[in-house]
Amino acid sequence: MSDFSKIVDSPTGLDFVVRSALAGGFAGGIAKTAVAPLDRIKILFQTHNADFRRFSGSRTGVVDAMQLIVKTQGFRGLYQGHTLTLARAIPHAAIGYTIYEQTSRILIPTRESQTPFKRFLAGAITGISAMPFTYPFELIRVRMAIEMKSYSQRPSPWNAIRTIWAEGRAHSLLPALHFYRGFTVSALGTVPYRGGIFLIWETLNAQSRERFSRETLDAYQTRIHLVIGAISGTVAQVATYPLEVIRRTQQASGAGFPERMIGFRETVTRIWTLARWGGFFSGLGIGLIKQVPMHSISLVVWQIAKRLLNV
Repeated sequence: MSDFSKIVDSPTGLDFVVRSALAGGFAGGIAKTAVAPLDRIKILFQTHNADFRRFSGSRTGVVDAMQLIVKTQGFRGLYQGHTLTLARAIPHAAIGYTIYEQTSRILIPTRESQTPFKRFLAGAITGISAMPFTYPFELIRVRMAIEMKSYSQRPSPWNAIRTIWAEGRAHSLLPALHFYRGFTVSALGTVPYRGGIFLIWETLNAQSRERFSRETLDAYQTRIHLVIGAISGTVAQVATYPLEVIRRTQQASGAGFPERMIGFRETVTRIWTLARWGGFFSGLGIGLIKQVPMHSISLVVWQIAKRLLNV
């Protein structure tokens, strides 16, 4: 094997990084597609959309919300803005998982060197790394998700982009910054959220290796990863959910509730005025219904893709 081939195939080589990014991007795209309808409903609940506020907290709220969307916008309405979700999720997961692999090799070169802080730090770095590049896609996706126009008036990404740009020009000398509304609170939430997910994921995987035999791990590896992924996503989601609600409300500002960009303090006050403490956990039920399978699918598909691509 030539020196060049050794460099390319090494854990930090070009070929390895590309294969790692493909595995991460594939995992992110599959997971997001699987839960796309639930994601849209969660956004509508979180932003206290006037048409959906009555469904939040109801036992049949998710089903009722789906029925309303299908009735007014057709089945495609459940996936409104999903193209933007994939445009964000695939590169976000590709970058994130690849950076996690590389960061873990530096911070945790051996199993013996693992500590809870290092696991958390590796996950936090992973979460923050792709945000500056993919955040505008998330904002556009949210603005499309909260639109409840009928079939003939289906929103497009270009209309959302033009609207956000126009809002920026009307209120700021730097309209491009409006594509990053809610970025600060998103970053604050991402550190404990992603850090927590990978901390729990790595910790429970380490425990499973200690408690189960090699034969058991080989036979039930996918099931074990599904359970660990579900636990990781649930704990991280509950712990950081209020910050997600604040972020979504900021992202939705300017689209009619209210008709302008709002800051962190005003967002918190507005949520408190509307629903008190419950407002900061609006949509948590559907959030868990969505997050648990999403993270389970994402982490398991990531592991499978890594094996297939020899990462």
